[in-house]
Amino acid sequence: MPKETFFNLNDEKKERILRAAINEFLEKGFEKGNIGNIAKKAEVAKGSMYQYFENKKELFLFSIQWSLEFIYEKYNKYEAVKDKDINIFDFSYETSKNMWVQLQDEKEMCIFIQNVFFGKYGGITDESISNMMKISDKYTLELIRKGKENGSIRKDIDDNMILIFMTGVSIRFKEDLMKRVRSEGSDIMNNDFESFDNDIKRLLELLKNGMGAN
Repeated sequence: MPKETFFNLNDEKKERILRAAINEFLEKGFEKGNIGNIAKKAEVAKGSMYQYFENKKELFLFSIQWSLEFIYEKYNKYEAVKDKDINIFDFSYETSKNMWVQLQDEKEMCIFIQNVFFGKYGGITDESISNMMKISDKYTLELIRKGKENGSIRKDIDDNMILIFMTGVSIRFKEDLMKRVRSEGSDIMNNDFESFDNDIKRLLELLKNGMGAN
């Protein structure tokens, strides 16, 4: 985690530093990413960066955490978890639709998260994905518990087993989607939601049949 001095900064300056870091890591990768370049982009002194973060690794890992939390908060995903009547399947569909809005609004941040997810940062990949999954798992488990409470998810299956099932299916689906798009010489960023609408609906129907309550 960053040092206390970082958290004492105003929100605008914290965001400027983290967006500069994300931009640098996207352009150069983790190994070649440079603290001095990040400081320059963020318009802060290079020495100040070491008052905020112990080292580049700490900055990189916190950039992942901040990116996920920023996206969740900006698109009200945390608020949705508080809804006791939430249906995880309908919510997942709407979240998928909103993802295309996110890709346009926060393209750089979304690509950064995607690159972490697909292991593009060398030796730090495992720890990066582990940190990312902790945030995602906490959020998904809360949705699962709400689903059990409101009757939309079966109560006879352990929460963690459902989490494993959902996560595994989701990861393979995303990997397949990316490969398919790239094999066509395109990029998922350049496609609209309607291109994948039927695939997403079929996937959610399979999930619903496996863990949904009758």
